[in-house]
Amino acid sequence: SGDQAFIDRFRREARAAAGLSHPNIVAVFDWGSVDGIYYMVMEYVRGRATRALLNQYGTLEPAQAADVVRQTLRGLEHAHRQGIVHRDIKPENVLVTTEGVVKVADFGLARAYADGRQTQAGSVTGTVQYLAPEQIRGEPADPRSDLYSLGIVTYELLTGKLPFTGETAMSIAYKHLSGRVPMPSAAVPSIPADLDGFVASATDRDRELRPESASAMRSDIEAITPSLPAARPLQAIVDDVPVVEAASDATVVPTGVVSLPEDDLAPFGTTTVTIPRAERRKKHRWRRRAGILLFIAALAASAWGVWTYVIPHRADVPSLTGISIADAQSQLSDLGFDVRIGEGRYDEQIPAQHVLKVQPGAGTSLAQGETVTLTPSLGPPPVKIPSIEGKTLDKARGLLADAGFTLGAQSREFSDTVPEGSVIEAPAGMQPKGSAVDVVISKGPPPADIPKVVGTTEDEATAALTDLGFVVSPDTDFSNKVERGSVISVDPKAGITRPYGSTVTIVVSLGPETFPAPSFTGLSKSAAEARASEYGLEVSWFVVPGSGGSIVIGQNPGAGGTVSFGDSIVLYLA
Repeated sequence: SGDQAFIDRFRREARAAAGLSHPNIVAVFDWGSVDGIYYMVMEYVRGRATRALLNQYGTLEPAQAADVVRQTLRGLEHAHRQGIVHRDIKPENVLVTTEGVVKVADFGLARAYADGRQTQAGSVTGTVQYLAPEQIRGEPADPRSDLYSLGIVTYELLTGKLPFTGETAMSIAYKHLSGRVPMPSAAVPSIPADLDGFVASATDRDRELRPESASAMRSDIEAITPSLPAARPLQAIVDDVPVVEAASDATVVPTGVVSLPEDDLAPFGTTTVTIPRAERRKKHRWRRRAGILLFIAALAASAWGVWTYVIPHRADVPSLTGISIADAQSQLSDLGFDVRIGEGRYDEQIPAQHVLKVQPGAGTSLAQGETVTLTPSLGPPPVKIPSIEGKTLDKARGLLADAGFTLGAQSREFSDTVPEGSVIEAPAGMQPKGSAVDVVISKGPPPADIPKVVGTTEDEATAALTDLGFVVSPDTDFSNKVERGSVISVDPKAGITRPYGSTVTIVVSLGPETFPAPSFTGLSKSAAEARASEYGLEVSWFVVPGSGGSIVIGQNPGAGGTVSFGDSIVLYLA
């Protein structure tokens, strides 16, 4: 109580715990201090801690464990909605009443998780056997840290032992950081596989892979429960746990239990101790002293009541504009104000979830308990995203900038219809002004396989390759096997994949290098020229004197004579 930081933390946490009202949470009725001694007044729970049940039975039946976990999650669900993380979930802090109602106790280590960002590196609070990896690393605890601890408790309820043990707290912490919690069925083969999966999900080292909330985790256990074997109800096993009677020469401490400082290596929590019976004379002396102390305590309590409830306490509303809502709530709560969150408003200057306005304004003097309303910023107002599909990347970037957006992540895909470097896809509708817009950019048409064109005509081969986006480069060569005008070969070969727009060379047959001369007799001059070109022959003309010179009446060499590609042939016209 001489540490002001501890006192501030106690006041904050006591106020937070007192604000929790739920059937599955041990209620805090009052808190305060007398002569520098701080106290909390809590609900008396008639029942047993789950640690006592484990000590009595060794393990719980799967259905009983599921019921304990389900009700615990209901309590955590309420606390998390109020912004409170327990941070020390373990069997000692999960109580079961004689009516079978589960209550989560001891929010003394809890704190608003909005304030958890202030946790100093290396500062670890809780019991090491149940701590989440992020707590061991000194990172801020959040609701998923409680889910990890409850996953460890679930394993212990089902198997009767902890998943990680060691000779030192450091060795246990290392196992939380580096190992995976084993399947409960590895220790107790009769445990259903669904519970294996439930424990594995809750105790993942990465908090992002755990259930997103206590509500989601409760839905998981409720889905599993109907398939579990029937078992005795919780109230039945609580009533069966015997009350330990004190020895005849000893007196039990009036509260029943004295909580000793917990060793991280002793998972069995609090210990019941007995105080040896004193001699009758000493007992009377202590009674007189106790009476005096009670009288002094009553006077101190009266003085504290006057100070708290009679003398007005006031404070000025601080300047909070621009800070996070969570930090503003914490500051106002520490000053004793009741905080209300108003309806959010859009603002281009104040980021989302930060304070836009405080009512009453900064500097206003208010009595403790009065209400201060915070108006959160919703960030910049949403505006319509411009249409940028089909636009080049530079053009799209300019259109987005004109509308108040920035170009976000760029993924690339092939497209048969959108040119390379242009936008294939972008979100439509409204987004906050100033936000990034992700786009999909075209890589152009996809690559294609070279088709089989050998043996087809030059025109057929060219059409097939062009349709797939290839550029055709023709070449010629003599061939004794492939007829004139057909494709001898293609490079690259058929079946090889090439990018869109690649060049493909085809070699077209000129026929044999020597061949029988074709017949030109009866052809017109133009038809004869076309046939000669087809065979690669040069033509010289001889017009018979006195004739019209329009029809071929002869040739040299004659039809069927041997000629070579490029040879000249004489045609006679009449």
